[in-house]
Amino acid sequence: MHHMIDSLGYLGRTISGLASTFFLLLVISASLLPGQARAVDAVAEAPLVIGNRTIHIFRSSLGAFSAADRATGAKQRIERAIEETGEGWTSVKSTPQGILVELDGKPMFYVLPGDARELAGETPEDLANQASRVLNKAWAEMRERRDPHVNFGALFKVVVAAFLLMLVLTLVFKGVRWIEARVARQVGERLKAIPGGHFGSRIEILIPTVAKRASVLTAWLLSLFALFLFLTYSMGQFVLTRPASEDLSQSINELLMQVLHGVTGSLPGLFIAVLIFLAAWVVTRVSTEIFAFVATSPTAVGVLNAHTAPATRRIVNASVWLFAVAMAYPYLPGAHTEAFKGLSVILGLMVSIGASGLIGQVASGVMLVYTHALLVGEYVRIQDYEGTVTDLGPFVTRLRTGMGEEIALPNALVLANVTRNFSRATKGKGFIFDTSITIGYDTPWRQVHALLLEAATQIPEILAEPPPFVVQTALSDFYVAYKLVVYVDSEVPGTRARVASNLHSAIQDAFNRHEVQIMSPHYFRDPELPKIVPEAKWYQAPAKPGE
Repeated sequence: MHHMIDSLGYLGRTISGLASTFFLLLVISASLLPGQARAVDAVAEAPLVIGNRTIHIFRSSLGAFSAADRATGAKQRIERAIEETGEGWTSVKSTPQGILVELDGKPMFYVLPGDARELAGETPEDLANQASRVLNKAWAEMRERRDPHVNFGALFKVVVAAFLLMLVLTLVFKGVRWIEARVARQVGERLKAIPGGHFGSRIEILIPTVAKRASVLTAWLLSLFALFLFLTYSMGQFVLTRPASEDLSQSINELLMQVLHGVTGSLPGLFIAVLIFLAAWVVTRVSTEIFAFVATSPTAVGVLNAHTAPATRRIVNASVWLFAVAMAYPYLPGAHTEAFKGLSVILGLMVSIGASGLIGQVASGVMLVYTHALLVGEYVRIQDYEGTVTDLGPFVTRLRTGMGEEIALPNALVLANVTRNFSRATKGKGFIFDTSITIGYDTPWRQVHALLLEAATQIPEILAEPPPFVVQTALSDFYVAYKLVVYVDSEVPGTRARVASNLHSAIQDAFNRHEVQIMSPHYFRDPELPKIVPEAKWYQAPAKPGE
């Protein structure tokens, strides 16, 4: 019978060791937590460890016995007391030498005044009471390790907890997916019911993606919380891993309390920061209304007018927000931490290095606006790009060519190149258009002038006042260069392309009608037959009259 009991005890200890090995990695990681860390002096301090629990740390000598000797003697006495029959009652007693800690009425060790760290607020009485409580728990755990029934029960509880964990994880993921589908459907139906739902239709496309990402995040948070509960519960069932479980729970609780205290402590500063941003928002709203009024006022003159109002509004609003950020920075949560300061330095360095070109574009845009080099609606040519100015943005100037395309030119490029403005010579809306042609010396120049002016009268968009005119720009070796200059009454970007095409067609018709041949610029000798198109052949197939 005695042999059977010993066998069962050995089997129980073996199962306990195997189960505890399952959590060995967690024990190692938990031992690195702040609650498990101990500041130990290798020379002056000697910890008393029973099982996996530190009962007391000896820091002073008692007579001829050093701190290490005291720890060794106390450990031997406690281990002998655990082997004996007893109920594990612990008590403390004050003596002239110090505070005596007893187990089942037998003295185990003394807590001396030198063991307490006065600067940390420790007293011998507190250390003795704490050592008594931990000793009682260590005694119970040492007895528990020898009981096979307790180990079997702990293993059974862990298996049941693992089954419940799998069940909870399954329910969490299925429940979150069901909620995701239900929320996405209901929100989509409500968005469809919004009148004029262009905005709602665009948001409706994003609802499934947002709901999916939110559900995945929720599922992972709940799963991690369930896994944490499982680990702390399972580790607490075995003597070997129970201290790590307690330290892990204590560390999480301390972290949550630290976060809670941080949130409550940052609320006053956050309130002030919100007030600052709210005031900045009100100022920007007011400035936007003021500049909008200036932009629509035809009587606004001086530096601030309809042309400069949009750019001035951007500058003023940006300055207000930058000032608000600078004022609210000290009140933001975590602004005084080293991490926040380091991040601010890194962001500032990134902006200063990467935004040099961006700042140059903004400065160029401001110069273009305030020097009135360009105005929205004007027709200009910049390098090889030609079109109507549709936008003077902070970074780019946009031109619409009228050929179905829009050109975005960096402001620095526009400022660094010569701009030909075809709209400044005309009063009101419109722009100047010119086209060149070269005709031989055998054609009277007066006839060429008359033909060009006649072609200009065929185009409805060309103004009669101011009247079109012709200038002779060059007398070359074989021909004379003529330039026809007209005024077009339109702001539409596509008008210039259409007027150019129609005017060139009218010029060809006028010269063909009066049998004046256009032979330049590649002129070598007079042809045998005049290079003209008779009016009778103007509409050869597949052309149709009237086109």
